[in-house]
Amino acid sequence: MIAVTGASGHLGQWVVARLTKLGFEVLCISRSPINSPRIPELVWEKQVHTLVCDITDPVSVEACSQQLCEVETFVHLAGHVPDDTARNTPDDAASTLHANVLGSIHLLKALSNSTRLSSLVYASTFEVYGAPRRIPIDEDHPTQPFGYYGASKLAAEKFVSLFNLDRGVPACSLRFSAIYGPGDHLKRAIGNFVRAAASGEELVVQGDGFDLRELVYAGDAAEAVVLAIQKQPSCVINIASGVGYTINEMANSVLRVADDKVKLVHRERVKERTDYVMSIDRARDLLDWRPSTSIEEGVRAQLGWVRACG
Repeated sequence: MIAVTGASGHLGQWVVARLTKLGFEVLCISRSPINSPRIPELVWEKQVHTLVCDITDPVSVEACSQQLCEVETFVHLAGHVPDDTARNTPDDAASTLHANVLGSIHLLKALSNSTRLSSLVYASTFEVYGAPRRIPIDEDHPTQPFGYYGASKLAAEKFVSLFNLDRGVPACSLRFSAIYGPGDHLKRAIGNFVRAAASGEELVVQGDGFDLRELVYAGDAAEAVVLAIQKQPSCVINIASGVGYTINEMANSVLRVADDKVKLVHRERVKERTDYVMSIDRARDLLDWRPSTSIEEGVRAQLGWVRACG
């Protein structure tokens, strides 16, 4: 059986959809029970098992330890993601510490007694890198996160690596770029453009729009998780486009898909230009993974979801 924490989250729902399609038995772990996807575009093709567990509460995790030790593969996607990961607030500091760091430690402690566990996959983020010192950014690039979210995910990566060393269980951390597609609520460029287009508002670009950003469609991200389960690497791996998209390319893809009179406007830059392009050579080599969804396909799906949700 494969356990998935954060099964009710954006990526979690996509991962469970992919796993059930492949016929796996899945245990969905979340703070409230979920036995079907909440994103209308998704289907879970097999009945799932559910386990209610608050990973921030060591008592809750301890109470679930017997069930956790019964699984063969553990996919840890749960965590706190601030609505705006570019901002740092005292609340974000506390929330990311409790969910992303301490929550991960609680789970790893419970799993340390397992005799069945064969692999562990952890969802990390590109935000562990901070300011790019070179592009493309490979996994050996220095890590100096800008924010609490990135710092908390990097700390959890270290505990996952220690678990691998101590227990000898294959464990990898997937460093995802911004994940978009149906179910995405985060305040990042592509989601902001889609929501603006759905509301008939202007798409606002700060500066000339030539800044490069990284994206990966939710379905492609879920496929990377499945391949990590199957291949069982023990390292960090970037999951991204590998080419980067300019802010203008993102906005124009939304304009082409929107099929209405939404306008693109440029305004004075409020942040220094930063280019982000991630190397996915390791993902190709170790997972045989590469993204398969074009940006227009992904935007079309996300825009349809936003419009359907009102």
